[in-house]
Amino acid sequence: MPPQKSSSWNDWFSRSIVEETIAPLRAERPVLLSLLVFLVGAGIVIPLSLEYWLNEPEFLLNIFAEAHGMLLDLLLFGCLLLWFDRKAERRRRIEKYTNAINDLLGWEHEMATYRIVGNVRRLNREETPPETLKNAYLRGADLKDADLSETSVHGADLADADLQNADLSDAYLGAADLSGANLRNVNLSGAHFGVFAGVVASEEDEQETMLSGADLRGADLRGIRNATADTFAEVETLFKARLDPDLEAEIEANHPGLLEPQVEGHRG
Repeated sequence: MPPQKSSSWNDWFSRSIVEETIAPLRAERPVLLSLLVFLVGAGIVIPLSLEYWLNEPEFLLNIFAEAHGMLLDLLLFGCLLLWFDRKAERRRRIEKYTNAINDLLGWEHEMATYRIVGNVRRLNREETPPETLKNAYLRGADLKDADLSETSVHGADLADADLQNADLSDAYLGAADLSGANLRNVNLSGAHFGVFAGVVASEEDEQETMLSGADLRGADLRGIRNATADTFAEVETLFKARLDPDLEAEIEANHPGLLEPQVEGHRG
């Protein structure tokens, strides 16, 4: 019989106190629950130690020493918690902006352009480039000074986009359409032009980065991959562009006008 009574009492306590009182407080009002636990603990500890409070001066000094140590612990823990919270919040924002961009890829509408550009700017404020802009509709987009480093823009429509001073270093351009784009002073160092060798695609698919009429005045083109002089045959100008010596010599031999100072861009 006693074990049954003990079991019954435990069931009642678990059901009435834990499930009906403590659990809702923990879920809905955690601060109130913490205060109640503190008050219960203080109600037990203080009466038991009251004699030491009244008769032992050293006890009070120890209390103050512990209080100062606790304040220091709270300060350090609070700073660490704040740092972790900010890092987590930044990761949540980056994930939010990235997902918003991914949802708009492939939608050929001015609203898609507006929203993608807005989220690229938000990612850049977090000091992060977008993961991908593959097949993004960004015709005529204002992406001046944007950080698109290491971003794949394969198949993106960037015709007539303003990418002046943008960072496209190590980006995968693939079959992006950059016709008529303003690429003045853009950083394209290490960027990959055209599709990777071995990519399976139909003959109708565009296999090269389209640069017809693009203004590459002052662009950094050092270390670019899968590009030849003919890659830039239809650009508007390469005046003051920074090129690897071999590529510069090839362009000078085949398309010397692109490097000449008298070539003025239409955005001039």
